[in-house]
Amino acid sequence: MGISDRLKQLTKRAEDTAAEHKDQIKEAVEKAEVTADQRTGGKYHDQIAGAAAKAQSYVDRLEPDAAEKPPPPATQAPEGDPPAGAAG
Repeated sequence: MGISDRLKQLTKRAEDTAAEHKDQIKEAVEKAEVTADQRTGGKYHDQIAGAAAKAQSYVDRLEPDAAEKPPPPATQAPEGDPPAGAAG
């Protein structure tokens, strides 16, 4: 497995984990927004609010991995037919 494949796997795992904890992440973003705004005395309110909105938007788009969703119904080949890819 190449490094590119490994990085793709790690990215997918991080996205799946984030999707599972959407509510916690949203709360953390809100808390960070309020804290940052307070600590800067509101001087960077617009920038902080914009960054928080982008983060919230990204979190809202996260979907859990397909492995957690029920699999689609399996279709079976009629009996007597060889399995796909079998040498005949």
